[in-house]
Amino acid sequence: MFGYFITALAGIFWIFRLIVALMFTTDASFPIVPINMTFEIIVLFVTFVCIIFIAKRKMIGAVIYLIAQCAYFGVDAYKALEVITSGQAVQTSNYVTLLISFIAIIIPVLAIMNIGLSSGKKGSMKNRKTDWFYGTTDYDRNLDDRADKNQYKF
Repeated sequence: MFGYFITALAGIFWIFRLIVALMFTTDASFPIVPINMTFEIIVLFVTFVCIIFIAKRKMIGAVIYLIAQCAYFGVDAYKALEVITSGQAVQTSNYVTLLISFIAIIIPVLAIMNIGLSSGKKGSMKNRKTDWFYGTTDYDRNLDDRADKNQYKF
């Protein structure tokens, strides 16, 4: 269930970034502007593919998603933190930019944690009470030449 939530959150954030890019290209007034429009479009395409991989529970998609988001939003978050800590943040847009950058970085981290934790559960689904009998091949039924191999379908 948490995987669906993370995938939906990543999709909503992707749609939000798409709206930001469209608003920037139409020269409409919007409080959030992309850092670099060319890199923003590249990140949007890479993110879309990675969200599909995350929906299919592939770890490589989550890792590439984290790398792309940290490469784009990490620089923006660092610049916003630098402005805020120096005391020059008189505009609230620096705080909004920092919040958006934080959300953009935390979503792929949560996706990696979710995929990693769910894939680790598959190997531990053993029933220790019956593995001594059913977990081995010693008790498999061996058929000989006289065995009835008909399937009797009507």
